[in-house]
Amino acid sequence: MAATASATAAPDAVARGARLFDGAEPLAGTLSGHDAPLPSAATRCVQCHAGPGRSSAAGATTLSLDRNLLREARARRGGPPVAYDEASFCRTLRTGIDPASIVLPRSMPRFEVDDAQCAALWAYLTRAQP
Repeated sequence: MAATASATAAPDAVARGARLFDGAEPLAGTLSGHDAPLPSAATRCVQCHAGPGRSSAAGATTLSLDRNLLREARARRGGPPVAYDEASFCRTLRTGIDPASIVLPRSMPRFEVDDAQCAALWAYLTRAQP
């Protein structure tokens, strides 16, 4: 069901997801083990990831994020194969633990995202490319 929803995501949700990803709309987050909130410049997804249809940004330290990378089961970080749906993606952003129970690196912020922000990010990242 999430795959169908993302394939037909409303343009405003995709646009909001792009703003969240790029940092035009700030995300709140902390680093694992720290209580102090990170500055908004440090919680921009584009800080470390390239989005759909983009090449890795200068300084990007992690894989590009797009519908294939997120939805197809792939072994990552030395763990078992992982595939995301919208619920597991949002849970991972909040907790730093992926669907295979592998803890993401401490440098990945643990985000304080609400359901609408998470849905917009998922819509943006998993939209069909033209």
